[in-house]
Amino acid sequence: MPILPSVRQLEIFLAVARLQSFSRAAELTHMSQSALSQAVLQTERLLGTRLFERTKRSVKLSPAGHTLFPRAERILASLETAVSETRSSSDPCNGRVTIGCLSLIATRVLPEAIRIFRTCYPRASILVRDDYLDRTVESLKRGDADLAVASFVKPDAAIAFEPILEEKFYFIAPLRHPLAGKKRVTWRDLAGVDFVGMLQDSSVRAAVDRARIDAGIFQDTIYQVGRVTSVVEIVAQGGGVSVVPALALSNRALRQQVHFRLITGPDVSRTVGVMKLRGASLSASAEEFRRVLLTTLRGKKLEQFPGIKIVVE
Repeated sequence: MPILPSVRQLEIFLAVARLQSFSRAAELTHMSQSALSQAVLQTERLLGTRLFERTKRSVKLSPAGHTLFPRAERILASLETAVSETRSSSDPCNGRVTIGCLSLIATRVLPEAIRIFRTCYPRASILVRDDYLDRTVESLKRGDADLAVASFVKPDAAIAFEPILEEKFYFIAPLRHPLAGKKRVTWRDLAGVDFVGMLQDSSVRAAVDRARIDAGIFQDTIYQVGRVTSVVEIVAQGGGVSVVPALALSNRALRQQVHFRLITGPDVSRTVGVMKLRGASLSASAEEFRRVLLTTLRGKKLEQFPGIKIVVE
């Protein structure tokens, strides 16, 4: 391996090149002029070429010096950026955290924790990206997100999962729908009824489809939408019936627009948790946000809706 110039040698080279003076460069770098001259000579010997053309009245870059100058600037600028980002990663006050999540998590679970985190760390940067489960997990694996908050569907050796809440699934219907009068609604009751569903990539769609198939219900959905809250709104306007997780009904104003009952035969539920890459260390900002989120959830009632159970340890 070739011996490379040190950071200090590059700093001295740039000081002389910018000021075109050994004496002024010595003052800038807090060195004696003889020590600075010796440092430049050592750099030139290391590189095997002259970096400056010296006369009694001037100091100018040689052709080799002109080649090195912009590259040395980029090297030191990149190093400064790396040092700054490394320091920030160990300081939650100045760091950055990116969170991948499901849409319901973005609207029902994260806002209070984000508000508290930003109050405690106003200079920290936080970014929330809501998406479908598969893409959320992939963004975590690619390093595009520090944490993810989503439902647990299938084991993944690359992902560590920390449960935070469990939620049941509920049948919803327009307030005057024929099924709204039933005290107990099963999956078989949905046969032949217009159904409002989620897109195929949705974790909610996956859970609902499994239960419908088990109950022998194979008809197509009449809507396929991207947000669970959109499903509730379509049902409220008479667009059909659906089955949604309890978080969708944790908003009192929204659930007052529909009739809802716990769906049975079989019961369906899902676990939501915090995900991170297994074995990977979180940045200080990400770790602090995780702490704030868990602390917030321990005291959160989610309007005391019965279908939601906080399971944070």
